[in-house]
This record gives sequence, C-alpha cells and structure tokens, in this order.
Amino acid sequence: MKKFVILIEDDFEVMGNGRGNVADLQYLPALSFMNIANKYNAKITFMVDIAHKLMLEKLSPDHPELDIQNTILDKTILLMKSMGHDVQLHLHPQWLNSRYKDGHFYLSEKWNIGLYDQQEQKDLIQGSVNHLTQLLGKKYPEYSVCAFKAGSWGMQPSATLLAALKEAGINIVMGVREGLQIPSQGLDYRMLEEKYLPYYPDSNDITKLAENTKNPVVIPMQPYAPDLGTFSRYALNQVVTKLRYKNTSSYYEASAAPQQVKALNPINDSKIFSAALRPYRTHLKIGNQPLSYLKSSFDDVIRELDKRDDARIPILIESHTKQHHHYYDDIDRFFSYITNKYESKIEFGDMTSFSHELKVNPGLARVKSAI
Repeated sequence: MKKFVILIEDDFEVMGNGRGNVADLQYLPALSFMNIANKYNAKITFMVDIAHKLMLEKLSPDHPELDIQNTILDKTILLMKSMGHDVQLHLHPQWLNSRYKDGHFYLSEKWNIGLYDQQEQKDLIQGSVNHLTQLLGKKYPEYSVCAFKAGSWGMQPSATLLAALKEAGINIVMGVREGLQIPSQGLDYRMLEEKYLPYYPDSNDITKLAENTKNPVVIPMQPYAPDLGTFSRYALNQVVTKLRYKNTSSYYEASAAPQQVKALNPINDSKIFSAALRPYRTHLKIGNQPLSYLKSSFDDVIRELDKRDDARIPILIESHTKQHHHYYDDIDRFFSYITNKYESKIEFGDMTSFSHELKVNPGLARVKSAI
C-alpha cells in the first residue's frame, strides 16, 4: 500500500536581514509548534541556522544581551531533542563577516552559499556540523547531522557545495523547487528534471539527475500554485492580519532598526508570479497561512503524488516558526485535518529516520535511468 511520509522541516532562524530576537522568533513559537505536533504524534525537523548561532557565540563575551540569546538557543535545541523532535543544519551565510553595532546586525547581501568560495563553504559547513554535534552529542551520543537546508534556497553553483556537504556527512539536501528563480542570487530552478520526488543530483548541476547514487539526495520542495479563489482569500487574510496586529510587533521588529538594516532583502527579485490561471507559484509551507490555504495546498500536492507509482513518497513541508504568531489555531486544525482525512495514507517522519531509510534502500530516490 502506498504511504506518504510527512517530513516537516522548520527553517529555525531570525529574519534574513538579521532582525529579531531568539526568545521572540525562535524559542516561544518553537515550543508552541512542538506542543501542537506532539498532540498528533507528528515529528518536526528543526533546521537550525548555525551561521547565526556562531555569530552569537563569537560576540557573546562582549555583549551580555547576545550571550542571553545564545544561551536560550542552546537550551532550545536541547529541548527539541528531549521533546522527540529532530535537529539538523540550516545556513544563512550572510551572517559571515557581519557587523554588530548599537544593538543591530549588519549582514552581507550575498545570501546564497553557492556564491562563496570552496574553502568558505567547507569551513562553514564542517564548523557548523561540529558545533551541532558537540552541543547534542554529549546527551545524545547517537546523534549525527545528516540533512541540510540551504538558506534562501541557495544551492547553485552546486559542484563544490555538494562535495562539501558530502564530505561533512550530509545525506539529504533541500532548497530546490521547480520554477524558483532569484536572479540577484544566481538561482534558477526552472529546468528542474524532477519536481516532486527525491533524486540523486548531478554533481555539476543540481537541477539534473545523476546516473549514480554517489551524491546526497535532493528532496525537492513540492510545488503548489493556488487557484485564484484560494490565493485571493490568502491575500485578504494577510492584509487583515497586518492591520489587526499592526502595533503588536516587538521592539526588534518595529521601527527601531536602522533603515539600512530594514531595507536589506537581496531575494526581493524572486519570480513568484506568472501569467496563468494559477499565477502565484510557491511550495508546501506552514507559516502565516490560514487553514483554508493549508488544506488546499496539501490536498493539491497529495493528489499529484497519488498519480505516481512509487510505494513510499516523502511529502516535504517547509515551516517558518517565526511566522506562527496569531496562527497557532490554524496550524492545530491543519494537523487535525490531515491526520483524520489521510490517516491510512500518511505517517510522520523526520530527516534522521528518512536518511536511515535511504541508506537501507537507495531506490527511494531517483537516478537518470529511472526517468
């Protein structure tokens, strides 16, 4: 019988421009999300942005306010494991060589790790793997880092990056989605050969399938294009929510940040709209979407995957806990919806468990000959 393995990966981070506080955007929403997930025996893989954490640790001795945030982050990561969830690696390389001045971070405009040189990639990836392993390994000796989610979906150029990830023991990589294009960051996934299923990528071009199983497996973010009705309700919900909670953002998210920090957004040229009956293109996600959108997106993707002959298919859902404020009820009801409607078809997994499956059964991911 066909089974869908639900893999929820949370990009566990503050804002891409460096704004936000660990307590507000990470600890509190993660705790709420884990409590909801545990009600339904669901698993979450928290992809922790270690580039940010390494910067906190570096500056902590001279900045007590950052030392507190770093301590909260350490304890939150340990809490994730103790509550039965997975912890893996996420990296936003714009934290490299960032500056901290007057209580604000000033980050780089280079958000795609693929644009960094080979040694920078190797040092950041291996250093981050070591950091996570040292933090969790004492209490959980079986723990290892096996999965990587690229910050800002940056996985091009892919040759040196895939090599560095493989060398660091990474078995699963994420960040690729059909149709995604961000010219300013050198990203273009419009020619993706496999849109929905795990595959072994070509070393020189992550959008192509390899002829062997040597590289880490890519699990693509399954694409979703809402119909006009669903998108219109989603857009209206965003406007209403913004107006309703206009003055409730924290100090770190309000006008206190300098304009130079607030304006930083090198991925604002991402191509998400097209001339079509379903003009908005995205992927499965949990964040600040209303229940109607969450249900529609999941139903749409599972209908598409039902057409495939594969007996065991992962469904990848991207989450951003930093967006969950005011949406916990919708998220709770979404878990209730999928566990009731698809009870016989789905099971929840995490990156560690699916990595073990791939090692036992490499055929769960595709190679060129399987097209």
